[in-house]
Amino acid sequence: MSKPDRPTDPVTTVRATGLSLTQAVAVGVNTTSPAYSLAAILAPMALLVGYSTPVVLIVSFVPMALTSLAFMYLNRRDPDCGTTFSWVSRALGAKPGFIAGWTIAACGVLVLGSLSQTAVEYGFRTVGLVNLAENRLLVIGCAAALIMAMVVLSIVGSDWSARFQTLISFAQIGILLVFALGVGRVVLSEGLPEFTTAWINPLDRGVESLVSAMLLGVFAFWGWEAATNLAEECRRPTDAGKAGVLSTLILLGTYVLVAITVVMYLGRSDFYPVGESGLVMVDMSGVALGPLAVLVLLAVFISALASTQSTMVPGSRAMLSMARRGALPASLGRMHPRFKTPWVALMTTGVIAATWFVIVNLLSETAMLDTLSALGTLVAFYYSITGIACVVYYRRHVVGSLKGFILVGLGPLLGSLGLIIILIVGIQTLTTAANDGSGSRILGLAAPVAFAVFILILGLVAMGWRMLRAGGFFQSRPQVANAMQSPFVLPSERPIPAGGILVDCNHSLEFIIASIDAAGLDSLPAGTPVYLVAGIAPPELMGDEDRAVHDALIDDASQLFLHVQRYLKGIGITRTIPLYEDSDAANSLLLAAEQAQPTRTVSGHRA
Repeated sequence: MSKPDRPTDPVTTVRATGLSLTQAVAVGVNTTSPAYSLAAILAPMALLVGYSTPVVLIVSFVPMALTSLAFMYLNRRDPDCGTTFSWVSRALGAKPGFIAGWTIAACGVLVLGSLSQTAVEYGFRTVGLVNLAENRLLVIGCAAALIMAMVVLSIVGSDWSARFQTLISFAQIGILLVFALGVGRVVLSEGLPEFTTAWINPLDRGVESLVSAMLLGVFAFWGWEAATNLAEECRRPTDAGKAGVLSTLILLGTYVLVAITVVMYLGRSDFYPVGESGLVMVDMSGVALGPLAVLVLLAVFISALASTQSTMVPGSRAMLSMARRGALPASLGRMHPRFKTPWVALMTTGVIAATWFVIVNLLSETAMLDTLSALGTLVAFYYSITGIACVVYYRRHVVGSLKGFILVGLGPLLGSLGLIIILIVGIQTLTTAANDGSGSRILGLAAPVAFAVFILILGLVAMGWRMLRAGGFFQSRPQVANAMQSPFVLPSERPIPAGGILVDCNHSLEFIIASIDAAGLDSLPAGTPVYLVAGIAPPELMGDEDRAVHDALIDDASQLFLHVQRYLKGIGITRTIPLYEDSDAANSLLLAAEQAQPTRTVSGHRA
């Protein structure tokens, strides 16, 4: 009998080319635009919560960190570039998945204009061309052109893009740390403020101030999950999930360090802004760095510039994944024949973003601000639904162990609930005219809320159109993770030592135990590995029926393995490694033997 070919595992296979973990982390860091985000939120956050600003940043980080667990563990078993779209579709169904993917793409479109505008303005300011930075029509035209230039850069090659992103991420984080040291030097020379409980009590100024400040904190952290969209472009697919978690940790450390020094400085003026730009770090740069103040302008410029490109990743990859699954037209899934990038999705994202930016800026000077205010509700929505999808998809593993309960159950669920609360409070806050961008109303709704509702209505219309044109995707059913789709690394996915005993588990439990007794395994030396193998290939079925039978065979095998492991433990054998082989019973032994290279095989009553 010939040995069957072992299928390639997309989760554990390491590619010869692609993005490294460091490069994926750089994308996650840059998509948040840390220098710009931090410069923009520190002054208003300090006004809201005072000296507890660093603590509030940490509190804001908690739901993001808990949600990042969902991104990491969902990515482990479904390393799809569509991330939330694919995961929500798998766990909750096609319709919620479509809306989630639509929201990701919409967020990218909405924010690109603001980022490119900031890059252009501060690019001019960095080189001393302040008059050009204040020319509104020139800035609008240059910003739209910058969006399209970044589209071209993204299409031409991910290798160049990754080097660009990595360089800029190190540069802006470095400048932020230099700025923090500069402010710290000034504070030390003028005397440290008195330490009080206000430093560690985020509720010192009330619940409303805390929640409003947390909304700013969530905005500052938004974007790290772009790294998880790179699963199909990383050398190791699981690095994408790890990069998302590492991105949040790097951002947290940088943000808190800068915030501590800034609030020490601002505390002398009761936390009121020290300048007119609206970016506290820009206004403080002269005091903190003296002749090197231009570095802060440079950091804001390169931060927005890098984010203009990296922000295209989530939206374009969501379109690509949706197109491949039939949720969007197949043309959006076309890859460039030379550069192997989703050029149609990238071009579509760029054209729509540039067009939207130009139109809303020509209609109103505050329309873009209202658009950005709407982002908070959309971001909180798709982050929270990702956490819920994690709990639902891994529900069997949530109740199977304490580790599963905490990491893929309680953690993501608490993160989602926190974001939902922030979402609700954020909408309530935006309904007050004084709290939204322009104070304007559209059909009786605050402009940011109206924009968010408009985006969701467009998504529902697009979903209805696709259901009529190509409804195959929408007929897929929600799934639940089986034993092979554990969120944690399976024993068979770790390096397997050669030698040991191979036990054929393609029989009834009684038959297997009788075979073990006949083989005399109770006399094995301690630590001898015992491999339990079962074939899980279903008969030749199709579609959902094939998947259902396949899942049932895996469930049966996992229950059988559990009973066999308990029996083996009872006779002193503790090192067991279950092997699920995607083949029939006979070939499963050949595949397992090729992998484990056992010294003995227990099959039937023969040792």
